Amino acid sequence: MPMHTVPARLDEIPTDGDVVVVCRSGGRSAQVVAYLLAAGRDNVRNLDGGMMAWARAGRPMISEDGGAPQVA
Repeated sequence: MPMHTVPARLDEIPTDGDVVVVCRSGGRSAQVVAYLLAAGRDNVRNLDGGMMAWARAGRPMISEDGGAPQVA
């Protein structure tokens, strides 16, 4: 869900279970987590370092088109 749509789509974000917010480097997702926490959500976490850190750590990734996954 794009960052700018979060306020309008707040009801779509689960309130049960953990919700991990992700972006490329972790900055925008940290802002979204701060917004959600201020809105009373306590089940949200930021993926520190974003997808770039995920990829550097060698964690599994898939691509939308079946090609080699990459963080652009």
